[in-house]
Amino acid sequence: MNQIKILELNLRNFKGIKDLKLTPEGNNFNISGENGTGKTTIMDAFLWLLFDKDSSNSSNFNIKTLDKLGAPIHMLEHEVIANLEIAGKKVELQKLYTEKWTKKRGQADSELTGHTTDHFINGVPKKKSEYAAYLNNIIDENTFRILTNPLHFNVNLNWKDRRNIVMDLEKDIGPAEIFKENRDLKPLEELLEDKSIDDLKAEMASRRKKLNEELKSIPYRIDELSREDLEIDVSALNKEKKELEKELSDVKNTKGPDYEFRIRAIKGSITALENEIKDLQRSLTEKLRTELDTVRKDMSKIDGSYYTNKSNISKIEAEIKGFQANDIRLKAELEELRGKFEDIKVSEFNQASTICPTCNQSLQADKISDLVNQFESKKADSMKEINSLGKEKTETLKINYDFLNIQLDQLEEAQKEFKLIEELLLGKREEIYNLEHQLSDIDVTTTKEYKEIQEKIKQLSEDKSKVEEAQKNQFNTSGLINKFESQIADINKDLAKIDLVAQNKIRVEQLMARETELAQMVADAEGIEFLCDQYVITKSSLLENKLNSKFSLVKFKLFDVQVNGGINETFVTTVDGVPFEDLNNAARINAGLDIIRTLSEQYEFIAPIFIDNRESVNKIIDIENQVINLIVSKDKKLKMEVEK
Repeated sequence: MNQIKILELNLRNFKGIKDLKLTPEGNNFNISGENGTGKTTIMDAFLWLLFDKDSSNSSNFNIKTLDKLGAPIHMLEHEVIANLEIAGKKVELQKLYTEKWTKKRGQADSELTGHTTDHFINGVPKKKSEYAAYLNNIIDENTFRILTNPLHFNVNLNWKDRRNIVMDLEKDIGPAEIFKENRDLKPLEELLEDKSIDDLKAEMASRRKKLNEELKSIPYRIDELSREDLEIDVSALNKEKKELEKELSDVKNTKGPDYEFRIRAIKGSITALENEIKDLQRSLTEKLRTELDTVRKDMSKIDGSYYTNKSNISKIEAEIKGFQANDIRLKAELEELRGKFEDIKVSEFNQASTICPTCNQSLQADKISDLVNQFESKKADSMKEINSLGKEKTETLKINYDFLNIQLDQLEEAQKEFKLIEELLLGKREEIYNLEHQLSDIDVTTTKEYKEIQEKIKQLSEDKSKVEEAQKNQFNTSGLINKFESQIADINKDLAKIDLVAQNKIRVEQLMARETELAQMVADAEGIEFLCDQYVITKSSLLENKLNSKFSLVKFKLFDVQVNGGINETFVTTVDGVPFEDLNNAARINAGLDIIRTLSEQYEFIAPIFIDNRESVNKIIDIENQVINLIVSKDKKLKMEVEK
């Protein structure tokens, strides 16, 4: 396993540190001092030497030494040198940052035109690309930051990146292991022989959807078939029909064209066409109802996303207001400090204090000198204190500004998503309104099919009228014949209705049986879907347990089980069940060290660890890495101590 240790670290004119030499010789090292004395600067220097970025992962930061007014001091060289032990070999890395001054023709003074950065490995000059390639060959920057800073993994990485890193620690879990863990999933074993769990669940969802569509149409079909319900004396109708047929036979004493047959045939055709119109009306109604149900379901899902997104936007806006208020307050406090600094800076020694109030004579020269020295010392201390406080306020303002920008970006993304959801919701509402309007005012007469049928009925009615006219002119008895035939036709209609009702009852019984069958098939599909969800949940639980067994302190939550039984990916770092965000600083640092320890084994690489605010941790977990503790203390200047 490769390991990096810091043997010696030298800083020259780096962010306010004029000249500093650290010699931990690969051992753990404590750096303590008041806030603003340069503890974090040491970590910034080390990371700048390696990757051109500070401990906040920013490449846009000022490494120059500043004067008391915050302006850079020019004509200085800024240098960091580190003697390291890498995989047992000693390596010296050096980076030198200098200003480039140019004197143009016709000008008396030179002007600053840029900067240069020189890179060295073991004293040998290297191009920037060669220097970067050398370091990248040892370890890439992202991995190094994870292994160097206990808070980087949980604070600076997004949850998906953290999840991917942890998931790489464990291979996928196979079906055999899942069935062994949950024996209730045994019915899935044969189904999963030739398809994945996702394909099986999708297949069941598709099957259930089709079955439900057919199941929902059955009540409408039963309702249509049940509307015809007659109470007729069939025996009486048949007896009356027989009598009328006998009277008709007696009246007919001559033979001629069979007008009666022609008329009956035409009437039968008209009745069949009228039934087609009824079927057309019923088909349009069922189609619109099915479409309306589908759109309502889609709208319900979008409606849930709408309110969830709206709540998230309100939360982000509240946080933005807090950061904006902090920005105003911090700027006001900085302005007040600048005013105090200027007041103290221009203040002068009060000469009146050199006159003795008793004898009104000037004090002796040595006493006046003491008073002047006391005044100047107090003035210098006050200016230094204000300057230190101003730096802290400026750093806090920068951090607040970074967080404010993050929240503003999140708000913009959330508002874009909210607008899309709102547009979808309005679209679905319009669809529902249009479908409901169509359903309440279905006009079959506007369809092409209806017009074609009516045209046929019109032609048949004209044919019927012609036949009836010819029949009237045939014999004087034709009127009586027509009367009997009309009465017989009415009886036949009633008898036909009775047959239709009987057929409808049989069809209703068949539909009810099919409804029961479909309900069971839907339940079977839902059962398999439920087992698919349990399969995923079991697999997720096994994966969580295996991954968590690799860590001694932290546990990770990788999945969320929804109310409907579904499962969503997530990533939450916890210690004793408490989310990382709610832990105190000591617990956060130890959690980060636990993660570094396991990832170091995974990557086969051990790097130095910088622990900021180490004073808040009584005891850190055991770890092989070289540890540099940055400790806030009352020391006015940096204090360095090697742990033996």
